[in-house]
Amino acid sequence: MKVFPLLLAGLASSAAARPAASPFDGRWVSDLDTQAGLPTDVYRVADGVYRCDSCSPPRTYPADGRPHAVAGDDQVRWESVRIAGPRAIVTHIEGPTLSRTVTMTVAADDRAATYVATDRRPGVRGPLRTVYIARRTAPAPVGAHAVSGTWQGVRYVAVPEQARTIVLHLDGDRFVYRHALGYAFTARLAGGFVPVRGPYKVPVFAAVRRVGARTVEETRKSNGRITTVRTYTLSPDGRALEIATTDAATGRTFRATSRRGT
Repeated sequence: MKVFPLLLAGLASSAAARPAASPFDGRWVSDLDTQAGLPTDVYRVADGVYRCDSCSPPRTYPADGRPHAVAGDDQVRWESVRIAGPRAIVTHIEGPTLSRTVTMTVAADDRAATYVATDRRPGVRGPLRTVYIARRTAPAPVGAHAVSGTWQGVRYVAVPEQARTIVLHLDGDRFVYRHALGYAFTARLAGGFVPVRGPYKVPVFAAVRRVGARTVEETRKSNGRITTVRTYTLSPDGRALEIATTDAATGRTFRATSRRGT
């Protein structure tokens, strides 16, 4: 079910209010009209069983609305799926960092699907509601539920501003990252990995380096493996910041442009 890569949010801090020490400094809000590289999802719901082949790791369990452990997913305590009608399913995810309910509904023409997610996160005022749409690129297998098949992400229709805002501060070689959902780290450019503070089930680490006059690259790892590589690239006028996040497991890169917030 959807992982919602756009939910990369930041916590407003005093760094945003001080005179900028670098053009990276400040509060950045992701623009919903600048999305590219949204994922492709592959599901099958048939004979009372839910399967997600595009999930990382893939998962299969009964679509009975009951909690099921997901082997190999360190950030999930359990998931459940229940069939909510001939064109809808409801997925619930419980993890150390969130409690999420996603309703996926297939349109009457069978060509599009809408995902409505409601998140509750520790220490975050909520709930946070996100709306996302996808188009069908492969049909459901014969006899399978309508949500089955292959779905290409089209765009986020609604994401709370709180959930698409970050705060950055770069002072010399010291890079500070703040995330509204409870994550933060401070690292030296070209230094080693440092812990990312946040309600993770397993430790997560980040390292940063400068890869150009206008670009900083961040690498994250967990359980000794690289999980994501993210670049922050300033526009020539310093008014926009492109954030490109690559999933190390799939090689998929999601891009969105952020504008300076107030």
